[in-house]
Amino acid sequence: MLLMSFFRQACLVEGGLAIVAILAAPFVGIDYWTHCWCDGKTLQQTAWAILPLVAGYCVLQMLPLTCLKQIDQFVRTMYWQYMGHLTLGQLAVIATLAGLGEEFFFRGLIQLGLSDVCGVGLAILLTSLLFGLAHAITLTYVILAFIISLYLGFLFDWTDNLFVPIAVHALYDFFVFLFIRLTPQRT
Repeated sequence: MLLMSFFRQACLVEGGLAIVAILAAPFVGIDYWTHCWCDGKTLQQTAWAILPLVAGYCVLQMLPLTCLKQIDQFVRTMYWQYMGHLTLGQLAVIATLAGLGEEFFFRGLIQLGLSDVCGVGLAILLTSLLFGLAHAITLTYVILAFIISLYLGFLFDWTDNLFVPIAVHALYDFFVFLFIRLTPQRT
């Protein structure tokens, strides 16, 4: 039996998550297209919104904490094992599909769905908890994913535009891929 390439697996999982979210949306009364558009203001919001995540990542890279060094080592090992051979175009596709899939699912389906039931604040909190748990590599990684998810959830609530967290998520992932490819491992 031939194993599917990592690139194909990543595309299938992340793209599949977007398809599941889009297909499930009508059953819970969500119309994504009233919450997702791109115009000049959206692009400006996205450009500003990516900066705190990039700055935060760079600051975390400099902190001498063992838990952060362990995450960095794990992520770099996984990157070089599964993604190091991929082209920049393939990395961009994975990052884009991760932004689309995870944001349609978590921000669009779960956060929007929960907002009607329990209010926006609790919906962002619960969605972020699920997002963090979905990224359970280590406890520290769960916490970092939870914090990023809170940020993306507040971005979505602030702009009422799903495109902003989708684009920010995709750009952030691509930035991390490039950072790992271009920088040596921390000592």
